[in-house]
Amino acid sequence: MARFYFVGIKHSGKTTQARLTAAMLGMEYMDADDLVLQGLSGETIREAYRREGKEAFARRELEAVSRFIEDHDSFILSLGGGASDNKALMDTLKESGKIIYLTRCEKEMLPVILRHGIPPFLDEDDLEGSFHALYQRRDAIYRSYADLIIDLGPYGDKEETAKRTAQAIREEYDV
Repeated sequence: MARFYFVGIKHSGKTTQARLTAAMLGMEYMDADDLVLQGLSGETIREAYRREGKEAFARRELEAVSRFIEDHDSFILSLGGGASDNKALMDTLKESGKIIYLTRCEKEMLPVILRHGIPPFLDEDDLEGSFHALYQRRDAIYRSYADLIIDLGPYGDKEETAKRTAQAIREEYDV
């Protein structure tokens, strides 16, 4: 049984790296957002989050991921950037597999996030300050849960980065 959970800050490359790494390791890949979307009737993740609120959405996310874990033994699952704020989810991940924290330099992350518009978790009047506080808080949580930390460095070639990630997992877990 090899269960790997890719976590990290929003837009750090979790989904892309999980998908590519799973293919390189010959493993099943799934994205937690897709699992949550299966339980929604045409809503987006953001719409459901706004409608339900943080706590209800966290329960929905935990239920969707838990159902997937029950039915699968070997996979790589990418989580949303806010998984760190869902303690029950993080505890479930820790108990059922290995948490791989994909890090990127904080200074590189804000411009990537802002390409998609200002997310609701940032203060429009203090983008840098609010992102710094968020990054520091989530980074500390992810580090406390991580079984393996992979610094993606300057995110250049995605395939080369995935090769490095796959190699690190092979070396650490004999996959």
